[in-house]
Amino acid sequence: MRVVLVEDEGLAAEDLAQTLSLVLPQVEIVKYIQSVQEGISFFRDNPKVDLIFSDIQLGDGLSFEIFREVLVSAPIVFCTAYDDYLLEAFKTNGIDYILKPISNGAVESTMQKYFGLQRQLSQWPVNHNLKNGLFSDLMGQTQSRQSALVVHHHGRIIPLVVEDVALCYIEYENVFVKTFDGKEYAVNKSLDDLEKTLGGLFFRANRQHLVNRAALRHASYTLSRKLSLDLAIAHSSRVYVSREKASTFLRWLEAKELD
Repeated sequence: MRVVLVEDEGLAAEDLAQTLSLVLPQVEIVKYIQSVQEGISFFRDNPKVDLIFSDIQLGDGLSFEIFREVLVSAPIVFCTAYDDYLLEAFKTNGIDYILKPISNGAVESTMQKYFGLQRQLSQWPVNHNLKNGLFSDLMGQTQSRQSALVVHHHGRIIPLVVEDVALCYIEYENVFVKTFDGKEYAVNKSLDDLEKTLGGLFFRANRQHLVNRAALRHASYTLSRKLSLDLAIAHSSRVYVSREKASTFLRWLEAKELD
């Protein structure tokens, strides 16, 4: 597996190379790149690599300039001490964004994502349009369906596909999201903000819960005429829709299209 490291700090590059060799012994570091100009020159002559790990702030500019100047089809993992460039990273072939200092666990998670995307791509027709790179195209399709929800988890910034979020809720005055596979993440947004940004796919059941329609198995009336929701995921408390909101909730369920 041929990997290029774009990093202008020698010790940081050595540490990352060592971490990669521990996580994936078959990795071959084919080039260390320390500047934007060096990167442009290298990728013009050597476009075929398997994966790129790239710092963002280099001595002569941002590494994004490399990938604007040269068409690179390999996926890119951005490694940086800052989270200011997340959206820009995913406009390129970015598949992950790791905050420094980089841990073995973060690299392992990234490689799992890389191999998962490889498996998906192997099912595509061979003549698929490569103009913007296979990984870029795949990630673009995923993100174009609906915007991602950015969460922070163990020093990493993770863009969750909105459709993967089953429930948003308040607990101990903090806001969390829970995915369909049972993972929970804290978010730096209020439930009111999430209600506005996630669109009609979600319903504000009450002050504490925002529910994805796909997470609902069924609903039933209680003696007080509230609706009790049975969800497809495990949750620490029962989710109810108030009597006053019940008719609105039922109309939402019947809607043919969700914004």
